[in-house]
Amino acid sequence: MKNASSTATTAVMGLAVIAAFSAGYRANAWREARSGGWLPPAASPTVPLIRTADGQFAKGNLGDPSRARVAKPDLKPYETLYEVRQAIKDNFVKTKVDDTQLTYGAVRGMLKALGDRFTRFLTPEEYDDFNERNSAEFTGIGARIDIKDDYKGGSQSKPFGSSRPYIVEPIEGSPAAQAGLKKDDVLLAINGKSTADMSDEATVAAIRGVRGTTVNVKVERLIAVKDKALADNTRRDGSADGTFQVLDLVIKRDIIEMHPVKLEWLPGDIAWLRLDEFNKKTDTEMGQALRDIEKGHDGKAATGILFDMRSNPGGLLDAAVDVGSRFISSGPIVFTRERDGSERALTAEKNRFMNLKIPVVVMINRYSASAAEIVTGAIKDTRTGTVLGETSFGKASVQNLVELKNGGALVITTAKYLTPSKTDISEKGISPDVAVKASDEDDKSGKGAQLQKAVAVINEKIGKAPTTVAQTN
Repeated sequence: MKNASSTATTAVMGLAVIAAFSAGYRANAWREARSGGWLPPAASPTVPLIRTADGQFAKGNLGDPSRARVAKPDLKPYETLYEVRQAIKDNFVKTKVDDTQLTYGAVRGMLKALGDRFTRFLTPEEYDDFNERNSAEFTGIGARIDIKDDYKGGSQSKPFGSSRPYIVEPIEGSPAAQAGLKKDDVLLAINGKSTADMSDEATVAAIRGVRGTTVNVKVERLIAVKDKALADNTRRDGSADGTFQVLDLVIKRDIIEMHPVKLEWLPGDIAWLRLDEFNKKTDTEMGQALRDIEKGHDGKAATGILFDMRSNPGGLLDAAVDVGSRFISSGPIVFTRERDGSERALTAEKNRFMNLKIPVVVMINRYSASAAEIVTGAIKDTRTGTVLGETSFGKASVQNLVELKNGGALVITTAKYLTPSKTDISEKGISPDVAVKASDEDDKSGKGAQLQKAVAVINEKIGKAPTTVAQTN
């Protein structure tokens, strides 16, 4: 999760030094040499390789006792980093090697070694896109994306086992939706470039561009089939067999203005309040929507709220606390557990509390994550509402932004968050009070089995006869 308030106050970290490999290292190496330290040779020695009969490689002078292997295991890590860079410069088949790309690769490698997929590096271009996205207005195709780890799809998704970006949900009416992109579509390539192990920020940067221009995306889609003999894959949940379909789509970029909150009135004067993400507009739009609910509809008071955060990927921590405060009058919305083990409570802001006094049903699914889970956990633990749907994603980490001198940034996991009852939902998610598996209609219009059950729960709470919501024909 991105904590916007920490951006301005977080100190710039020393990783910027790595971006100047030569200058920074040579100064340190010179000082160490003066004090008897180690200085790598200008060119690392090389050993020729030969291909063996089984197609493997071996040293050309394998077993030659005249050449003793030289190793110094007590080298400082940055010395090995420089030595590798120098070896690439001196020996790699391409004579022109971009230092910037080597540096970015080294930084990403360091972060990947932490074993936390949410800690990541943003180039200056990616950081600009990141800020633009959180501002709730940008030029793009209008689709929410996330990353599938260890993806094994159809024959065109090689290399198998790499991570791939996928569509969490196309925004209604957006160029992505109009071009035919669908939920769960996996992006194999963007403008001919493979997306294997491409970060979400890099994916966004590749898709963004000038309004009116086009972007070409190669998409892999799993299609369910009734005849198992025709299937080439079984879905991970084992629910159905399917075959992969690969599509090449051309999508025209346009201005995408994100309005994260949508309000619709359902039969029985039930307010269907949808929240798509937590950005800088979220709390303002939530406040207005809840005031509209307070006024009622067609002269009638609202009988309940279906607070729909299905497929909400999260966003800003501050926005999550603000939204939680609309429903909870006092006490903690969330706890953060810092790296030293200390805990800090982020409490409800009393001036935001709406006190609507009508039943609330929170709707979630397996794509509800991060800030959406904070608000869901707070409502569930305080018994402010009933949680319905599927177990949520399970992202319980707080990220801070560390701005770098080159204009890029690090998104670093600095803490875990806990629900008000101090439950850690990492990798487990939040279990609903009322479990309802999504139907095809839920994926299509949002008005399937989950919404129908949510309406029934509201009617039960107010002692009213059951009603149904019209579904898509």
